[in-house]
Amino acid sequence: MDNFIVLTKDFVANESAVVDIKSFGLGSTLGSLVFQNKRGQSATFLWQKNIMPDNTDKTGYFKEVTNELGVRIAHYDGFITVTNGGGVQYLEAELKI
Repeated sequence: MDNFIVLTKDFVANESAVVDIKSFGLGSTLGSLVFQNKRGQSATFLWQKNIMPDNTDKTGYFKEVTNELGVRIAHYDGFITVTNGGGVQYLEAELKI
């Protein structure tokens, strides 16, 4: 299993950041996205793959498993938008393949 640190950032309340996961050479073969702050709190999102009946289009989304941070994730065409919750915090995100 490969791990990639895809984001390290100080966020203000409700701030968003876009991460280009295509730049890491990643497609729809993803595993989980794990966030952690400096206090040890975390959030985990698992990749849920959508495979079309003709098996040509492979898309998906990140499903929230645990979230102590109030982080929201949106995925579209190789980009992840991370939106911080209501407080100021430093976040580090690791993408596990």
